[in-house]
Amino acid sequence: MSERTFERSEAAVSTVVSAVLMLGIIVAVFTVIHVSYIPEWRTGAEQSHMADVYYDMSVLKSNIDILSVANANVPASIMSFSTPIRAGGGSIPIVSPGRSSGMLGVRPESSDIRITANDTLLNYDSESFLQDLGTVFYTSDNTYFVDQTYAYENGALILAQNDLSIMKQSPSLAIRRTDNGTNITIYINAIQIPGAARAISSDSVEEVRTRYNSTAVLYGEEYLFTDLTLTMDTAYPSAWEEFFRRETASAGLTAGECSVLSNTTSVILRLEGAPGEDIKANVRKSVFEVSFNHF
Repeated sequence: MSERTFERSEAAVSTVVSAVLMLGIIVAVFTVIHVSYIPEWRTGAEQSHMADVYYDMSVLKSNIDILSVANANVPASIMSFSTPIRAGGGSIPIVSPGRSSGMLGVRPESSDIRITANDTLLNYDSESFLQDLGTVFYTSDNTYFVDQTYAYENGALILAQNDLSIMKQSPSLAIRRTDNGTNITIYINAIQIPGAARAISSDSVEEVRTRYNSTAVLYGEEYLFTDLTLTMDTAYPSAWEEFFRRETASAGLTAGECSVLSNTTSVILRLEGAPGEDIKANVRKSVFEVSFNHF
């Protein structure tokens, strides 16, 4: 019988080596992308989403402001607004499609105001009129970008990050010299959001529905006080302190006419008229009902 011989061939080896090298290159590329680029891309995407949330919360503030003004002279109105809030975002198609989420809610007992004032005969106290004003808030749950909270409180839109807070949009509260500079007037339109505490966690779009309920007046400008003290209990004292300092400086008040103090839970504004100078207070409260609907 004739002998059969086997010849050695390395053609298949080169094909396998090429496939392994190609797989290694692909894995290396994806690893570099996930380690070096995706965190940066996701950080930018989540930062952009927080800008969207700021816009949405600004629209919510504007809607409540509009309802408050529109119903000032028509208290029987039942006007309402619906504001979509983009609770989730920050995804990158294909490479990182996951979305960050956030919590949207109401804290009814998060803010109180107490006003005490004196004239030449009597002492005045707002008592429970401006208690439990409430806050509508959005708190992010980002994966890469720093977590932030946007809070609508007493007509102001506040941005909080860690232990710091700044006021992004001012409330319906003003301090002015009036009557040709002979008196000081403080205007306050407090916003109350009653009801139980409630919150919803979501990574999609949520609808905040606001409906006007009522308006009540505490003081009109017919009251003339010799001094007035406003104490605000809030989770964002640094934002409110800076606001009151700006307002009193803009009104041109001197150190003898005003003072602003704060601690970790409250801000205290004191106004005191100079000789022959009175403090006028125009204080009212607008009540709104707030509910959430899932799109």
